[in-house]
Amino acid sequence: MPYLLALSFDEQNFVLDFVKQSGSMKDMSHKLNLSYPTIRNMLDSIIEKINKLEKSEK
Repeated sequence: MPYLLALSFDEQNFVLDFVKQSGSMKDMSHKLNLSYPTIRNMLDSIIEKINKLEKSEK
């Protein structure tokens, strides 16, 4: 299953922006005007969601 399509629109945009920022949470923090820990939490949440999707498919 294409896991990225199972993410919300906002989560997909976050992933796209994250890739465009070369995976830099510091740059994402500046771009979104959010703290580094907030960006880390957002990323962790997306990772957890993808992991759950993978496990549910097995």
